[in-house]
Amino acid sequence: MNNNMLRVIWFVPPAVSIAASWEASDRVELQSRQTLSSDEQFEALSSGAMDAAVTSMDNVLHWNLRPGPQDFVIVAQIESTTPLSLIGRSKVQALQDLEGASILVDAPENGFVIALRALLGEAGLARDAYSLVPVGGVKERFQALVDGQGDATLLGPPFDSLALAQGLVTIAGIQAAYPLFPGQGVVVRRTTLLNNPALKAWIALLAQAVRGIGGNLNKLESALASQSMPASAVKAMIDTFPTTLVPSVQGIELLIAHRKQLGLLGAEASYASLVDTSLLK
Repeated sequence: MNNNMLRVIWFVPPAVSIAASWEASDRVELQSRQTLSSDEQFEALSSGAMDAAVTSMDNVLHWNLRPGPQDFVIVAQIESTTPLSLIGRSKVQALQDLEGASILVDAPENGFVIALRALLGEAGLARDAYSLVPVGGVKERFQALVDGQGDATLLGPPFDSLALAQGLVTIAGIQAAYPLFPGQGVVVRRTTLLNNPALKAWIALLAQAVRGIGGNLNKLESALASQSMPASAVKAMIDTFPTTLVPSVQGIELLIAHRKQLGLLGAEASYASLVDTSLLK
């Protein structure tokens, strides 16, 4: 394989990667692919078909316990938080209205759904009070909800705004409940971390984009708007542009605390066991 090539799989191109693409580099050739689900990301990294995934950092807590390589690690955090809204049909006005509901998810045991399960539990809904129905990534969940295949789902920009334009309603916000909720991370296998020079080069470009964004905000806003994103989605991506790529200690501790609260595997993990910041030094 070309030593300059890095294959990345993500749900939506992150804003910091768009900004990093403006800087030419002969050290990295980025090949990206949109994913349908976190399970697809797990398989792609496990098989070596892809080198890195931009994904919920909670996934690492679960992926390292699944049958497989069990050597996944977070090397960077690429947004300050992932704006997530619980969007539902108009009949759902409050969390308690989700008793007996079908909630559309990417995967029921890992990812953003863990924060949602914690939120529902705090609202008094036991795990058997609702159904979690896997339908795939954010684009797939948006379409399934619009098509009436479920009662609610978690959506982020731009799909939350698109859903509201379709007459759906906001039930709750993850950030309102958990202000320290972290953004997505760059997840790789430790073998990739040690042996892929293109990964190091890409992380360096991302860090350069973070340092230089002050003079490029208008350019980034125009780039996002050119993708036909609603203005609210563009604003959300600008507002959550990272000030550092170092994964948030408090954010990851919140993810671990949610697993402990729910009695899920992975609650024994620690920041040190999940994160490697060697590429950020």
